[in-house]
Amino acid sequence: MACFDFIVDSQAATHRVAHWLQPLLGGRGYISLVGDLGVGKTEFARAFVRAYCGDIIVPSPSFTLVQPYEGDNVRLLHADLYRLGEASEIYELGLIDAMDDHICLIEWADKADGLLPQADVTLRFDMVAGHDHQRHIEISAQDETLVTAVQAAYQRDQQVEQFLATTDWSPAQAQRQPLAGDASTRRYDRLTKTNGHSAVLMDWQSGPDGAADYDGQAYSQVVHLAEATPAYCRMNQWLESHDMRVPQILASDEAAGFVLLEDLGDMTLAALDKAGDERQKPIVYAEAIDNLVHLHAQPAADFLAAYDGRVQAIETSLFLDWYLPWRGIKVSQNARQIWMSLWQDLGDSLMAAPKVSVLRDFHSVNMLWQPQAQGRYRLGLIDVQDALAGHAAYDLVSLLQDARLNVSPKQVDHSYQSYVDARFDLAADQQAFARAYAIAGAQRNFKIAGIFVRLAQRDAKPNYLNHLPRIIGYIQGNLEHSALADIAAWLEAEAPMSLALDAGDA
Repeated sequence: MACFDFIVDSQAATHRVAHWLQPLLGGRGYISLVGDLGVGKTEFARAFVRAYCGDIIVPSPSFTLVQPYEGDNVRLLHADLYRLGEASEIYELGLIDAMDDHICLIEWADKADGLLPQADVTLRFDMVAGHDHQRHIEISAQDETLVTAVQAAYQRDQQVEQFLATTDWSPAQAQRQPLAGDASTRRYDRLTKTNGHSAVLMDWQSGPDGAADYDGQAYSQVVHLAEATPAYCRMNQWLESHDMRVPQILASDEAAGFVLLEDLGDMTLAALDKAGDERQKPIVYAEAIDNLVHLHAQPAADFLAAYDGRVQAIETSLFLDWYLPWRGIKVSQNARQIWMSLWQDLGDSLMAAPKVSVLRDFHSVNMLWQPQAQGRYRLGLIDVQDALAGHAAYDLVSLLQDARLNVSPKQVDHSYQSYVDARFDLAADQQAFARAYAIAGAQRNFKIAGIFVRLAQRDAKPNYLNHLPRIIGYIQGNLEHSALADIAAWLEAEAPMSLALDAGDA
């Protein structure tokens, strides 16, 4: 049994501990929370549940004994056994059986009188004498690597505190709370001062994502995904210098991986869609198109790598390596070589057009609505670090063939036509763009199909599979263009029925 102990000095620090632990667990396990009344067990449990489920109300289960929750990728049970009548009642609560496919956070597990199994992780909370706001926390686990990872997270947190102490957002001036993460290795905190002013801290430890499976390199390296903060800062500053609305960089330590950013809020296009704000959405799409038209009027930033056929082909290989095996399909080495050659040729054909800065993530979760601004400045852009120099069609695809939400056919048609009308006068140019749009759409969605299966299988995030019917629908629509006839023929010959996916399969 490995263990690590440390002291936290606020509820916000306790919340951060919950966020450290959350990504280290799979979809099951038993966490025992130990300590006297009022030491912070329930506060930790609330933060842990919110790390999975978002900003929801998490009541204490003191009277219900057990409270269930559904997160994006996991089911949780939060139990408080303080009022357990007899130890044998533990069997009626179903906690032991639930440990096979739930994460179970249990307070006062000693009330079960030894009937519970040994905890996978135990957190012990104690008061610190003479310091009412401080808590001593000891984390112990059967998995030594988990404890080592928590220790590394604590040490990183101390580095964050040291960085913030050099700014106007030091721990003495602003409270720090973790924000929901994404599919990347970056972490985000919101800093809030007593006057209500806020900022966002990006914490990004440099390094490739994944194993070196591509001729000694990780996937992120061969397709030019950014691996450290300098790439973000450089692209952010380029966009700002070209009159695009991005968060202002307030302070940074690029070598350490810290960037303090202006807080543009939480009102993404995805949040507007979830809230059912149909009145606002057409306005957001109009500003998004204006942003793309403005961005694509500029030559690509001169420091960007080319989004050429080789990169695009490697991206689509995720469809072969993850999606097709998930569907029970294995292709031969010869078929793989043909697929890669087809995509390299298609990708290279797009490079004949004038190259623009392609953000690669111009979609709903990366657009922050700024209602107090005017025109296209009402759309703040984040997650810009993976930009490449490529064809303008790609980012329009990202917007209108959104991986996470349905865009109405009427909105797609209107936005597409608005973009084309703004950029092209000649029918031949419009036809060439339609061809590029279909190629970019198929390429992007083949890649995403592979990524979403990889997130489910490698990273224990199964809810990404819920989006696959939408992704497959996009692929099928793009394949109708004659430019993709060879890709359609390859699928028919090598992976028949691979796109016959409905909601039940996900």
